[in-house]
Amino acid sequence: MTTLVQRDLEFADGAPWIFDFDGLVHATPAEVWAAFVDNESWTIWFERCRSCKATSAVFDGVGSTRSIAVNGLRVDERFIAWEPERLWAFTATAMRMSMFTSLVERATFDEPEPGRIRIAYRMAAQPKWWAKPLRGVIAGQATKSFAKSFAALDVHLADRRKA
Repeated sequence: MTTLVQRDLEFADGAPWIFDFDGLVHATPAEVWAAFVDNESWTIWFERCRSCKATSAVFDGVGSTRSIAVNGLRVDERFIAWEPERLWAFTATAMRMSMFTSLVERATFDEPEPGRIRIAYRMAAQPKWWAKPLRGVIAGQATKSFAKSFAALDVHLADRRKA
């Protein structure tokens, strides 16, 4: 694992690389929030997520930590923003096979109309020098992955309501 430089929330607006992904799901703010903070559910709806688990004794706010494995990458995360049903963000603390020196991911949730939640997801990164030519490939793969993940989240939330 490579240790990354931890960043605060402001890094999400000033990082050298910023990738934005939007999704619309049929749900309430509480349902979307519940899925985001239910680490185990990520393996159901987040594309290529192999595992996701809390690593802190308590997982309920800023300072909480978790580890996630997605598409061959393993990332250790520390949460830097946690406003239920509104804002969720972490800074990566370590990453296996890292192409970044810093990484912050932030999701905001708003309800443009009742029963529909817009997820605005941002990845903000400082790439390692050798990764810079890969920006387009990374953006393309991530765009497809997040589109599939948001669609799967919509299905997952509908299934939870039926259960």
